[in-house]
Amino acid sequence: MLFVCYVTIDPDNRDESLARFKEQGIVEPKGAKLLGAWISLTMQETWAIFEADDAAAIMKLYEPWTDLNVHEIAPVMTFDELKKVIS
Repeated sequence: MLFVCYVTIDPDNRDESLARFKEQGIVEPKGAKLLGAWISLTMQETWAIFEADDAAAIMKLYEPWTDLNVHEIAPVMTFDELKKVIS
């Protein structure tokens, strides 16, 4: 499954979020693989796409960050997959 994740970093937590990222990076739990990630120039928003076996792997990936940031996570599919579904 593919998951897209939009993260809002509170300005009060930005420095702590960046310090944690510098120290730990993004730790991919078993069953989750980062396909791409981006951060805004203000360093207050991020976007990421992950492939995961299930939603629990994504929960494990983001749980260490929920004390600092707001996460919006949605399962998604490619347009090719969509064509198959609606055909």
